[in-house]
This record gives sequence, structure tokens and C-alpha cells, in this order.
Amino acid sequence: MADAKRDNFDDDGPQKGSDWSLVKRVFQYTKEDRAWFWLVLFLTPLGVAAEVIQPVLMKIGIDDHIAKEDLGGLGIVALWFAVTVFFAWLSSSLGYHALQRVSLRGLARLRSAIFAHVMGQGARFFDRRHAGSLMTRTINDVDAVYESLARGAIQLMTNFLTIAGMLVAMLVLDPGLTLVAFLFSPVIWFIVGWFRKRLRPISLEIRETLSRLNGYFAERIFGMTVVQLYGAEAVSAKTFDDMSRAYMLAYHRSNWLDAGLYAVMDGMSAIATGAVVWFVSVQFTSGEQAMTIGLLVAFIDYHGRIFVPIRELSGQIATLQRSFAALEKIFRLLDTNEKIPDGTLSLGTDAATPTGDGTSVAARPRGIEVVLRGVRFRYAPERPEVLKGIDLTLRPGEVVAVVGATGSGKSTIGKLLTRMYSGFEGSITLDGKPIEALSCAAVRAAVTVVQQDVWLMEGTLADNVRLGDPTISDADIERAGRLSRCSDFVDTLPEGWQTALTERGKNLSTGQRQLLSIARALARKAPIVILDEATASVDSMTEKKIDEALSALFAERTVLVIAHRLQTIQRADRIVVLHQGEVVEAGTHAELMAQGGRYKTLVETGFAL
Repeated sequence: MADAKRDNFDDDGPQKGSDWSLVKRVFQYTKEDRAWFWLVLFLTPLGVAAEVIQPVLMKIGIDDHIAKEDLGGLGIVALWFAVTVFFAWLSSSLGYHALQRVSLRGLARLRSAIFAHVMGQGARFFDRRHAGSLMTRTINDVDAVYESLARGAIQLMTNFLTIAGMLVAMLVLDPGLTLVAFLFSPVIWFIVGWFRKRLRPISLEIRETLSRLNGYFAERIFGMTVVQLYGAEAVSAKTFDDMSRAYMLAYHRSNWLDAGLYAVMDGMSAIATGAVVWFVSVQFTSGEQAMTIGLLVAFIDYHGRIFVPIRELSGQIATLQRSFAALEKIFRLLDTNEKIPDGTLSLGTDAATPTGDGTSVAARPRGIEVVLRGVRFRYAPERPEVLKGIDLTLRPGEVVAVVGATGSGKSTIGKLLTRMYSGFEGSITLDGKPIEALSCAAVRAAVTVVQQDVWLMEGTLADNVRLGDPTISDADIERAGRLSRCSDFVDTLPEGWQTALTERGKNLSTGQRQLLSIARALARKAPIVILDEATASVDSMTEKKIDEALSALFAERTVLVIAHRLQTIQRADRIVVLHQGEVVEAGTHAELMAQGGRYKTLVETGFAL
């Protein structure tokens, strides 16, 4: 139930307008390929005209040449007929190729726009959405749009033009017979509208159930170790089966409506054909027959041709409804804006200074001042306050440890300092500048975080230290490796820093992943470092290595240590104790122990509260 509520946020944002408004929005992503689109619009009518003229050529061949035994003229008509067939094929092929190009390139831009939009959102956005649902929007829904636009749009346009062109030709040939053939057209349009209204909500349900299915699958795959350790395989499989069944049933209802619409259209075609045959037979039997053999053959040919696109429209409408449902979900996502408001100010840097190992680093950080005054924060309006008027100052180069029981607000301070969340009350300043006035890029260049849960990406060890930052050289990585003690295990690997990592770095131990995270922070020149439970999950030997690695870090940067373990915080210049979102104590380890307050209780219980 919680997952379902969380996934409902996929449907926030403005409600959709008309189908045409959705199409106009997706066409914005094809602006760079408009020349190809105009080529499609030019070729398609020409191809349709070539098809429409073919029955007329048959009539001319029969009435003006076969009936009059003019075989020489018949050859010329046959040649023109062959030319129209070839031209119809050529225009259709070129048009399809052009539309494929427009669609593929346009939808690639749409997919990139979705990814960029999601990457720019604040943490609240991801708190309320499954990764699987976002994958559905970016991959499955865009594919659904492609199926309609690239594969169906050209055929849909061709079918409409074919129906219109052949209807005009039939009216010119015999208005009375045409009216008989389309006597049931109002019924057809009513049926199509009825089916269309019922296909849209089912198509939306298909997208929603697929989103939940993908989200559950991704969640269980990422947490497979927990699932197996706690014997939850059977329950997880049953839940997945229920979600899969819901998706199947929604698709099943859509297919039933699709098949029903096709069957009704097929039946109406047969009835209309019967009406035409009856009308012609009455004319022949009454002796009032006024049509030639060529006219009858042309009309029957038109009638057979025109109902093919009419029947196809039924299936295309179902496909379009799925496409519009996907577009509706995509644009609702794109219209959702939970980005962190970006400021315009930046932070200054120092000139190059020598390092402890005899080298020099440009813009060597010295640490900067961080001040929190009266900071209050809650993660959502309906949730309780996590921080309740926090006052905290970190002086340049100072190491401050924040301790407290789980849920006291320690990690929240780190999230606010990295601008992962906005909407706090009070003030936070970096180097005297309000954090909300600074650009997010400037803040995140100034603040680096070493987390307990290390997330490693696909690529080499060096790639995971650099993370795409072109300013980090191989020498920076080597230096960070030495300081973080990563070199102790990297140098033993055959390919060294170019060793490829498996998914999430599973070919490294927990301690090695943590050391790599330290190296990632050391390779950057951020003046503020947040150690968020950085040694909470490593063994004592690895913790000793990390402690050695952090010694140089502590000496040159402003450091905020968030930890449960006593060994991690004893070396801090100052310790701040949080309790239920408030600062209750502050001082050195010796001072706080002497006070006999909350801190002493935490120490005596091994920081287990």
C-alpha cells in the first residue's frame, strides 16, 4: 500500500489538455528535423493521389479500350497504371524513411529531456517516486510514443487522405451509389467514439500498472540480499505475480476493446458491401441500369480499397490511445518541478599552495566558515519538524562532530548544507553568503560528502574517483589514493586504477569501497567535507586506515562529522549533541563527559540510542 501511495506522485502536475495539445508538445522536439517532416507532408498526398487514380485508369481501360477493342490504347493505360503503382510505392517508402528519422531523433531528444529534467530535481522529488516508475517514463513510455508516431502516424495520415480522396472520386463517379455505401457512416463514427472514450482510461491504467511493476522489480532486485536473508522470496514472488496479473488484465481489457472495434468495423464493411450489391442488382433488374462495366469495376475497387484504411483506423485508434496515455504521463512528469531554487553567487578560492607531499594543488582549500542560525526544517508539510531552531557554527579548518540518537536530525544538517533540500526556516551561510543565494553548482563544489552507503558506478576505479570531473588529473587520483590508503589494495590489482568494477562495485570489499569513497572526496578541492557515518560499517583495521587518511583532511578543511561511533568523534575540535532536532549540549569530549548529560548517556550506551 505504501508503494502504491508513493507511486501516485507520478500523476501529479497539470492535467492533460486535448490529444492535439499533447501532439503539439511532442512536435517541439522535432524542430531541428522539420525539413524531413515537410518532405513527409509533401510525399504522402502524392502517394495517395497515385493510389486514388488507379481505379479511374481501370475504368478508362475497360470502357474506352477493352469495350471498343482498342488494344493499342490499352497498353498506354496499362503503362500509366504501372507508373502510378511504382510512384505510390516510392512515395510511401521515402515518406516512411523520413518520418522514421524525424521520430527517432525527436524522441531521442525527448528521452534526453526527461533524463535531464529528473537529474535536476531536488531530493523531495526522489523521496516520493520509485526508480522503476521513472525508468518507465524514460524508456517504456517513450517507446510507446515511438510505436505510434514512427510506425503509425504516417499510416494514419495516409489512411485519412486515402479515405477522403477515394470518397471524392466515388462521389464524382456515382453520388447515389456512394451514399448507399456510406449509409452507415454515422453509426461507424459513433462506435469509434464510444470505443475511444473507453480505451483512454484503460491505456492510462496500463501505464500505471507497468510503472508499479517496474518499480517493485527494481526495488526487489536492488534489495535481493535482504529478500533472501529474510526468506521473503515467496512473498515477493506472490506480490510481483499480483502486480503482473493486474498489468495483464488491463492490457487484456484493452485488447478486447481493440478486437471488438476491429470486428465491428469489419462487420460494418460487410454490411455496406451488401448494400452496394443490392443497389446495383436493383438497377440491373429494373432495367434502369445506367452504369458501364468499367464504372462498376472501378466503384467496386474503390469500395474495397476504402474500407481497408477504415478497418485499420480501429487498430490505430487503440495504438494512439496508448500513445496519448504515455504522452500524458511523460508531460505530467516534465511539468512537475521540484528543483532546488538556484542562486547566482559563487564562492572564492585560494591561490595554489604547497601540499604535505611536496606537490602543489591549484585553489588549495583551507576550509570556510559555516553558520546555521535558527534553522527549522521538515521533509514535507504533513510531517513533523526534524530540526527545531538549530544554531551551529563551523569555523574555517575546524572539525565539528554532530552526535545523537537515530532520528535526531544529524544527517538532515548535511543534506541542507549540500542543498539537496530547500524550504528551511532560519539562515545558513557559507563564508558569509546565504546558501540559497549561492548556485547549487557552487555549493556542491564547496561541499563534498563521504557517505556510509557508498554508491559506485559502472567503469574503472579511476572513473569512480573522477566521476566525470575533467579537472581531476591522474596525479590527483594517485595522491588521493595514497592519502586514503586506497593504494594499499589498488597497487595489488593487475590493472591498478584502470580495474573495471562490477555492478555497484561488488568485486570490492565493504572497507575497500569506503576507502574509495574517501579517495573520491580527497581528489576534490572542496573546502568543506561532511563525513556521514563514514566508518560505521567497516572493521577496526580499515577504520584505522581511514583515520590515518582523514588526518591530512582534518588539517586543511572544515569538517562536519556525523557518526555513532565514539572513536570517530573523539578527535573533533568540538562535539555538538542533538536530541529530537535541537542542540542540547556542545563542547569537547572531556567537557561533555564531565557534564554527565545526554552525551555521557550516549557514550555509556555505545551510541546505540
